[in-house]
Amino acid sequence: MRYLLLITILAVGALTGCGDGTIATIKVTGTITFEGEPLADASVSFTPETEGSGHPAYGTTDDNGMYVLQTLQGRVDAGTTPGRYLVTVSKRERRPVAAPTGEYDGTSTADNPNLPPPRSLIPERYERVATSELTATVDKDNTVFDFDLKR
Repeated sequence: MRYLLLITILAVGALTGCGDGTIATIKVTGTITFEGEPLADASVSFTPETEGSGHPAYGTTDDNGMYVLQTLQGRVDAGTTPGRYLVTVSKRERRPVAAPTGEYDGTSTADNPNLPPPRSLIPERYERVATSELTATVDKDNTVFDFDLKR
């Protein structure tokens, strides 16, 4: 009877999983600058260099250009898993959106698809994995990645 109970407990544990469904991550931080100046409100993405060898991660820079990464499966601001990553950075102009009254302000791309997309405030090569040339190798000894973007 004890043997059957033990098997049942192990089977239920295997089917339901353990923990809270998050992955184990390493906290990853850094600073993004553009021509030596902090780049505020930029989006930073880490994409695994080889598919299946890491978890995509993202963050947004603060007023000092600092970011903290997180993954979709990890805890908030917990970083990402070890691996080699291709890094992209984007920062686009902001446009006001339509007022809550529904009045069109003439500048929102979402409300007017004929408007061109917001222009990039940094060279567009940093927005694409194929042209960014920024990389990071995350492991327990390498957790801070600073990048100074150039024109």
